[in-house]
Parts: sequence; C-alpha cells; structure tokens
Amino acid sequence: MKTKFKFTLCVFFVLLAAIFQVSGLTMSARAILTGNLVKESQGKDEDAKYEFFKLDPKNQKDDDGLVIEFSEGSFGGRLGLWYQVNNKIQADGATVSFRRSNVWFKPFETLKLTLGYVGNDQLYKERIDDWKVGNPFSLNEREWGAHPGYVNNSDVDDMGIGFESRAIEGLILTGGIARRWGGSYGPGEFGKAFWSKDEDGDPVYGAWGLTARYYPGNDICFQAAYRDNGTRDWKVARCAVGYEANGIYAFVQPCFGIDWNGDENKYELSGICFDLYGEYKFDAWTILAHVPVTVRLTDKDDDPSYLEASCQVKYNLGKIGNMDDFSPNIRFGSQVHDGDNLYPYIQLSDDFSDSLNFDITPGLEFKVGSCEVSFGFEMMFHSKLYTDAKLTNDFEWKVPFTTEIKL
Repeated sequence: MKTKFKFTLCVFFVLLAAIFQVSGLTMSARAILTGNLVKESQGKDEDAKYEFFKLDPKNQKDDDGLVIEFSEGSFGGRLGLWYQVNNKIQADGATVSFRRSNVWFKPFETLKLTLGYVGNDQLYKERIDDWKVGNPFSLNEREWGAHPGYVNNSDVDDMGIGFESRAIEGLILTGGIARRWGGSYGPGEFGKAFWSKDEDGDPVYGAWGLTARYYPGNDICFQAAYRDNGTRDWKVARCAVGYEANGIYAFVQPCFGIDWNGDENKYELSGICFDLYGEYKFDAWTILAHVPVTVRLTDKDDDPSYLEASCQVKYNLGKIGNMDDFSPNIRFGSQVHDGDNLYPYIQLSDDFSDSLNFDITPGLEFKVGSCEVSFGFEMMFHSKLYTDAKLTNDFEWKVPFTTEIKL
C-alpha cells in the first residue's frame, strides 16, 4: 500500500481521537508491534542466515495493530486496524483493513446490541497467548482452511449482529449470527447471507453461537458455549468452571469438537480437548501452566491424540530506573506459535518420541509509562516429524519482542 495512503490513515486516527476528546466521549487506544530483534533461519544442509529487527506479518488471529475504542454509556464502538508489514498481500491486494470493527448501542440498560465484528472471547482462555485456547480438532487439520488453528471465540468470530444480556443478576448471555466473511473472499467482503439456499435448493445457514456465564459468588464462575460454523461445517461445544481468589486463577474447560462427515452425510463427535490452566501469584512470584490435552475419537492412524504444554515462571523486581514491573522470566513447553505447522505438538501415539517439540525462552518484561515491553531469547528444539515435514534443522533460535502502548 502506498505511503501516502498510510499517512492519510494515521491522520484519520489522530483527527478521530481529537473529535472524541472534544465531544466528551470516553476513549481508549492501543498499538502493538511484534517481531524479532534477531532471527536465525537455516534449512537442512544450508548456511545459517540472520535477520535483524524484522516485524512479524500479522497472521489471521493476531491482535490488530492499532485499536481505538470509544463509548458514551449507552453507545460506543471499536476501530481495529489490521496490517501486514512484509511483501505478501491479501486476496484483494490490500495490506491494511478494519478487520474487527463494530458499533454498539443499548436500547435498554440490560441489553447491548452490536453491529459489525461479533466475537465473544470472554470464556476461559489462558493468559500467556490470549487466543490460544484448547482445540479438539485433528492435529493435521488445525489450519485456517479447515479448522482455526486455535478456537478462541466461544460464539461467532465474524461480521454480523450480536447481543449481550444482563437481565438476571450474575448471569451474562451473549450470542450472534454472521454472514460469510473473508476466506475465499477478500478482507472486508461479505459472502452469502446468513440464511440462503445451496445449488440444490436446500436451505443453508452461516455461523452463529451462544454463550452463558454465571457468577454465583466472587470466586467461582460457570460457563457454557456453543459455536456453529454453519451448514455441514464444524461445531464446538464447551462447558467450564473456574476459580479466582487468594492469588489463584484456574479453570477446567472440556471442549467438544463436532465435524461433518460427508461420506456418511452426518455430524459426529470427532474429538474432546481437556483445556487445563492454572496461575498462582505469591509475593513477587507468578507461576503459570497451561496443558490442553486433545483426545481424538476417529481411530484413524493419521489422526492421533496429542497434547500441548506451556509453563512460565516470573519474578517482579519492581521499579528499576524508569522501568516499572521489571520482571525476568522463563517460559518452557511444547507450544509453537504457528497453527499451520505440521506436527507441531506432542502426539500421544507410537510416534510420541518423534514428535517431541520443545521451546525454552528466558526473557524480560517491563513497563515504561504506558508502554509495555517484552523480549527474550527463544530456543526451539524440533522433533523428527517436524524437521522431516519442514526441512529445517532440529534447533532454531530467535530474539522475539513485543511492544504495546495503551492510552
């Protein structure tokens, strides 16, 4: 995209912020940049190559690079700017788009209606990488073309109409319906309507979902959700219970994956993920652990059960110079960061020893005013199955970083 357009877009956001301030609307904004200070890339039998300070391209489920949210009590909205920073372009040739943007209003104090992006991600989710919750689907189909690499939203994750009801004390109901969005269409383009007919004249429907959260007290929360990706497409049902008190945050969330079996022309339960997360804070220490275990029920040789694991230990040293919450930490486990990779997880099968992927990342986190910074030295040890599939070495390293400014 031309520099002139990018400059115009930045000016637009500045003017928008000024308008919000003058009009008295409440506004918040954040900007995120992620990338690598240094990254080694090396294929098998190739000399190592090193890249310095390269920003990450924005993947499908990454955070929007720039977000502005505004509200005035009974109405508000969100503008989320998604971008790509490499030479790859989207289907329509654009490198930026307002991917997750919406407006909302409250016709009643207990009812909120949303038009535009509808995505409820308020069910339990682990806090190391917010959108990476457990996934019950096939290891070999955890890609954007089949199933999302990570199923984060508990109901619709699309453009449509949504609602949130708080009519009963302690009970929050959310839901939505959506038209087809993205996929073979370019960003910002709608596909078929929510309810239509296929080539044979049979009725078909698009994505919809419902979520319920109940808080009987201050410590416990019960949650349930159903997400339907449309006619003859995958579904996810969840139930969960969580606890948060006395420095402990934990949840257990079984996720049930339902697939469409075209050969037998029916839906079937294909997998269950037991999503387990725990976090404990005491004094200056924080310990986090996340272990989603997926049990596949198809009995196919190429569809094994598998697990992921991630643990982080962090110590907050407080204020050092201009840096607040200066926290050295170390993270280790088997989770990798690309849902499209083949065999990136630990298989619970005869190939267990050949599927052991392991990451270890010592790092630092700190704040400077409204800016949050994190970086580390990530070492990735790959399994035999992974290296055979990707033609990479069994060891890679990089120095990733993230900067986030909140206003």
